[in-house]
Amino acid sequence: MNLIKTPNLVFKKISCKYCKIIIFPILILSGIYLSSCEKDEYKPENNDEYYIKYIVESNTMYNLYRNVKIKSENNSFKNYTYKNSKWEITIGPVEKGFQASLTAKYDTSQNLARTYINTEIQVSKNNSPFVLKTGDYNTKVRMSSSTNYTIK
Repeated sequence: MNLIKTPNLVFKKISCKYCKIIIFPILILSGIYLSSCEKDEYKPENNDEYYIKYIVESNTMYNLYRNVKIKSENNSFKNYTYKNSKWEITIGPVEKGFQASLTAKYDTSQNLARTYINTEIQVSKNNSPFVLKTGDYNTKVRMSSSTNYTIK
């Protein structure tokens, strides 16, 4: 008959009398800490402030008004009327995800020769200089222009 011998393992007792005093509380505190952890994802706060600059440039030989429609910082649309060749307004602060919208057109139902209109949207983040984000430019005769941009 073959007997399988297993090694006899002998554990030595810890001789340090203070080790039990130190190790036991660490194990207890670790268990409490790990059991109370929730798996929350870290979501950094977004404290960025954005400002939107809407710009309309137009040119015509006729004495016409221009109508402008923008999306304001409270997500409502506002209308403006002007007569100069350039118009701009800055709104804000707005948050990330804001959908800026700008539409400009001449106040007439006729298609007139030598009538041009262009729009652009610029964005400033945390008081940095404004940066062009989008624009609707054309050198052809047209009576309206529109552009949109979402802050990402």
